[in-house]
Amino acid sequence: MLGFEIWKNGKKLATAGLTDSGAISLMLTWVGKGPGASSRIAEGVEIEGLDLRVGGIDAADPMSEQSVEWIEDNALRLGDDIQIKLVSTPELDAPVRREPTDGLASAAAGLRFVPCTTCGAPRLQTGLAHTPE
Repeated sequence: MLGFEIWKNGKKLATAGLTDSGAISLMLTWVGKGPGASSRIAEGVEIEGLDLRVGGIDAADPMSEQSVEWIEDNALRLGDDIQIKLVSTPELDAPVRREPTDGLASAAAGLRFVPCTTCGAPRLQTGLAHTPE
């Protein structure tokens, strides 16, 4: 199955992936605050507002979707080497966090993951037509 190996400075942090339907996001985000926020960053100091997250939605059971997270790392410094490697693997790491999504809010909004009737890919059901790639 498809896995996302995430590495930081030569150390593997996790192999994230889902066995069935769902979505995975890999995000490296920086939010600077104030004038010159970017230029205040000094080598060797943790970068305020920089965050690496790997998580998503496990929709194997569309009636009880779960929010999952493998990595939440905000201890990033200049020079850190972040790598993502796509792999085919029989083994995936369990998420470090797994909790039900707000099914009532999702249901009230009419949102849930369903397989595309054309290609089988998981998609967020919004009532709009889906065109497979």
